[in-house]
Amino acid sequence: MGHLPSRGSMRRTPADRDEMAGYVVRPVPRNRMVVLDLLAGAARRFQVHGLVEFDVGQASARLSKSEPPVSWTGFVIATMARAVALQPEVNARRAGNRVLFFERVDFGATVERQVDGGVVLGAVTIRDADQKSCAAISEELSRAKHAQDQEPTRRGLAERVARLPGPVRRSALRLAGARPRVAATFGPAVGVTSLGMFSRGGGWAIPLAPLTLTATVGGIVDRPVVRDGHIVARPMLPLTLSFDHAVIDGGPAARFVETLRDLTETAAAFENNPGRFS
Repeated sequence: MGHLPSRGSMRRTPADRDEMAGYVVRPVPRNRMVVLDLLAGAARRFQVHGLVEFDVGQASARLSKSEPPVSWTGFVIATMARAVALQPEVNARRAGNRVLFFERVDFGATVERQVDGGVVLGAVTIRDADQKSCAAISEELSRAKHAQDQEPTRRGLAERVARLPGPVRRSALRLAGARPRVAATFGPAVGVTSLGMFSRGGGWAIPLAPLTLTATVGGIVDRPVVRDGHIVARPMLPLTLSFDHAVIDGGPAARFVETLRDLTETAAAFENNPGRFS
């Protein structure tokens, strides 16, 4: 959703050094200001978090045999997108005193890129994710991860916006977000961020505006569960699902979670006819 400062980029940032005190003061990078604006926007929302774990035994077996290869993030996005197609009430965004309901299931994701010797966190949009296979989405994420840089025009626009004073930026975003025609251009209403490559087990969720539904993916761990009256070890995938309660009520949220559970545990996204989920 924005750039993360890396060691390489931090060394290039002008700094004030206090040799006696033993510390260095650096300004917050301009491109990080946009991330702070997104966090500020999310802080004004009525966020509800659901912590769930799904049995991914079938999915793990399918991933190990998949050709072309499928990543766990690709599988999660494909599965969530199909759940969104079946429960379209969650595919919405508030715009002032109105609510936009999106007809296409576009999905937002984050990928790490190597840019100018540093690591940046970039946003990628998977268009019509409910119509794409797990392998196609995995390939799209891989291409985005290895892209050299953002499009120059988009990068330039972000840099110009970041130069504006903070109160001006945030006020402009709030005013623009209240207009449905403008709010519709803010990207997908649903998205995923993956912590599985950094940790084992559950993670933490920091929702970003303008996502109405965010899934934070943790690392898969074996847990004891009861199957047919016996305790067995099963691979469990932890997810933190964050809903904007101003848009999604408890009923639609619960229905979405149960739909997502069914699709995940049956590895339904590996079927060859994704169109049946819409």
